[in-house]
Amino acid sequence: MSNNSLRNTKKNIKIVSINLILIVAILSFVEGLSSILLMFYRISKIQRNPAHLYAQYDEFLGWVNIPDVNIPNMYGEGIYFRTNSQSLRNNQDFTINIPPNKVRIICSGDSFTMGLGVSNDQTWCQLLTSINQRLETINMGQGGYGVDQVYLWYKRDGTKFEHNIQIFAFITDDFVRMQSANFFGYGKPLLSLENGDLVNHNFPVPRGGFLFQKIREGSRYIQELRFLGLWQILFPRKLETDNQYVAQTPAIAMKIFEELAEINREKNSKLVVVYLPIRSDYYGKESDFWRQYLQVELEKRNIIYIDLIAEFRNIMPQEKVETVFLGGDGHYSVFGNEFFANVLYEKLLSLPEVRVILQQ
Repeated sequence: MSNNSLRNTKKNIKIVSINLILIVAILSFVEGLSSILLMFYRISKIQRNPAHLYAQYDEFLGWVNIPDVNIPNMYGEGIYFRTNSQSLRNNQDFTINIPPNKVRIICSGDSFTMGLGVSNDQTWCQLLTSINQRLETINMGQGGYGVDQVYLWYKRDGTKFEHNIQIFAFITDDFVRMQSANFFGYGKPLLSLENGDLVNHNFPVPRGGFLFQKIREGSRYIQELRFLGLWQILFPRKLETDNQYVAQTPAIAMKIFEELAEINREKNSKLVVVYLPIRSDYYGKESDFWRQYLQVELEKRNIIYIDLIAEFRNIMPQEKVETVFLGGDGHYSVFGNEFFANVLYEKLLSLPEVRVILQQ
């Protein structure tokens, strides 16, 4: 082959290579642009989080109920959600002092206490008043709260109310929520134990989750972008092997219960710590560590502890388990709230120091 022919061949190969590179670059650009446009389209179609109908940003807690909300069909036809002027899920406001001839209970907890999926008068907290009409219950349950937020809300807003009993209810996941400064993109407090004191490492809570709701709720679509996937492959995040908040969770939880017990003693009230079951607790062992840990440590501190997981397994026939929960998210059905209200009340009556209060 002559030198001219060789030069022409190399030149043609170069031209073809450049053209192929340009075609690939153009296609990549178009594909990338399309994925970005598709991402924004998907985000634009995301329905508003229903919680935004009744919850608002709070710099101390992350979020809290909006006062005086009334949503007639929040969870379906006739299944209403209402808050009073004190941002509590109750149909009426409460006086600071306990009304004459009443026994007041504050129900502290997450969405299982708030009653996600049922009406105000169908939550286990409110149903206690149907069992004993001398009871007056204040519902301080809030969706998505961890044990830390439940404690902080009660300490800030609940302690102003005189009460005879505080029921502090939780599920296993509420301890996991303590280990992070956010919950599904919403900022929250992050407690640490330092020199024996609880310290909040995330105050004021960032407002971003409420300012950019569509972006936050559409974050899963952002994660699907190809270049982000490539970036994560090339530069993988290092795994946290020494998360102090995970390691401290049991000690922080126990410090919280100690402080709650002391607050209640000062208010001449009884703290009752209640472990609520979720569907998987009927069959699985995920909650075993916390159940055993709390049993031992709370007993050492003379704090009343009621394990409703054990009661759930002992009393509920397997064929009726599904009737206790709603489909999908697995919160308590109307029947489930009625069941746990009755079981909890019977357990309270079995405790001499609580029975005296309930029957006074």
